[in-house]
Amino acid sequence: MKLNTMAAVMSFVSKIENDSASFYRNYAEQYPELESIFLSWNKENAKFEKNIKRTYFGVITDTLESNYAFQGLDTDDYNFETQLPEDIDSPEAVKKACEIEEAIKNFYIKAAQLSDGHMADIPRLFRKIAKKREERCQSLESL
Repeated sequence: MKLNTMAAVMSFVSKIENDSASFYRNYAEQYPELESIFLSWNKENAKFEKNIKRTYFGVITDTLESNYAFQGLDTDDYNFETQLPEDIDSPEAVKKACEIEEAIKNFYIKAAQLSDGHMADIPRLFRKIAKKREERCQSLESL
């Protein structure tokens, strides 16, 4: 699905944050060594979405003026699977988590690039969240 407007981007942000939070919530118990990390990420995802919505509504006039700032942003480029096969070991769960984080990070980077000339607050927040997503994978790799 092509995203053109901030409203469409907001809907997709909700989807990716909720889907990835669900992944972390569902698999936290299954992998005790990852439980604290996955549960904290589950919680942090809700904060990401909340911060984006708050920022969005704070700059809504800029958003209306830049109605089609996101042309070229396609949700198909950022799809990820949140189900793990049965009896998968924790290194494979870590690999899947990094795939999810990488897809979401790439979405935020592209969305920031496309909206950069139209808005200031939203692209800044998108870059901040992308950086946090990158740090997540780095923390998993150190396990």
